[in-house]
Amino acid sequence: MKIYQAQPHDVDTILPLYLGYRRFYEVEENASQARDFILKRLQLNESVIFYAEVDGKAVGFTQLYPLFCSLEMKRIWLLYDLFVDESARKHGVARKLISRAEQLAKESDSAFIMLSTATDNIRAQALYERNGFVRDTEFFVYNKFLK
Repeated sequence: MKIYQAQPHDVDTILPLYLGYRRFYEVEENASQARDFILKRLQLNESVIFYAEVDGKAVGFTQLYPLFCSLEMKRIWLLYDLFVDESARKHGVARKLISRAEQLAKESDSAFIMLSTATDNIRAQALYERNGFVRDTEFFVYNKFLK
C-alpha cells in the first residue's frame, strides 16, 4: 500500500472515492460538481488530500482543511473526509491515512487534528478512538445552515 498526497492532476483518481463517500452519507453524487469541488480545493491549496493505492488502484482517501486555534496559537487540521472503498476495508487503509494525516500535523507544527462523525457511525468512532482520538465531552457543536 502506498499513500500519496493528491495534486490537481490526481482529481480523476480520487473522484470515484469521493463519490463513494457522498453515497455513504446519502448525498447526491453530482459527479461534475464533485470533480470541480475537489479540483478547486487542490488548485487553490485549500485542502490537503491523501489517497491510498493498492496494486495501482486508489482504495481510500482523506481530506483535511487547515484551521487555526487562537488559544494554542497554532494551526490545527480538520479531518473532514475519510473513506475507504468497501473492497479494501479491514486491511489497514484508514489507519494508514490517519497516520499520514498525523504526520502532516506534526510537520506543520500543529496543535491537534479535529474531526466529527455521525453519532450512529460506530465503526468510525471505534477506528478514531483506536487511533488516539478522544471524544469531546466539554463542548457542544452548533451549526447554522445557510440555505
